[in-house]
Amino acid sequence: MAPALLAALSFVLLAVVYSSGGVAASASTAPPLGLVFHVGGPRGWRVPDANTSYGWWAMNNRFHVGDSLYFKYGGGDSVLVVDRESFDGCNATEPLARFADGATTVRLDRPGFFSFISGAPGHCEEGQKLIVRVMVHPAEIAAAPGPALAPATSQPGHGGAPGSGSGSGSSARPGQSGASSGATAVAAGASLAAAMAGLVLLLECSV
Repeated sequence: MAPALLAALSFVLLAVVYSSGGVAASASTAPPLGLVFHVGGPRGWRVPDANTSYGWWAMNNRFHVGDSLYFKYGGGDSVLVVDRESFDGCNATEPLARFADGATTVRLDRPGFFSFISGAPGHCEEGQKLIVRVMVHPAEIAAAPGPALAPATSQPGHGGAPGSGSGSGSSARPGQSGASSGATAVAAGASLAAAMAGLVLLLECSV
């Protein structure tokens, strides 16, 4: 009985080590939590002075899907989400979204361009406007499945244009890595259960 029991215990130990390694490897591919960027820094969202440039600030930061922009501003001001045409022309009449609560957090939930202007009269013309480009996180790209063998059906010009608010539909979305990790954990649990069942069977046969 001792040799059979020893072999069974060795099999169980290998199954546990294998399943733990699989879960750890899968979890390591998950993207980190999103960052929160404070627009305007300590001064907040306001008409820029000679030492402030929202365009320069955006160029010196890297924004990824899942990050957020935090706008802090006083009464009488607001944050408007607009398309590229309204951004260029400082047109505040037809925003995609409007916020005036004084402390606004906008989640960057897709790749592409996001455009913002102030809704206060004259502020956009004085430079209170911001456009950011959002990219897919490298960890999500690594976890995404390989390209399909079928040729792409998209036509030139149908991609996300600056300020259009549209992004590539083939980009990986948050949650895919989590689903992969969950599937790996289930498979590991099944392997461990099978090993335990084999151990019980061996013990019964020995008796």
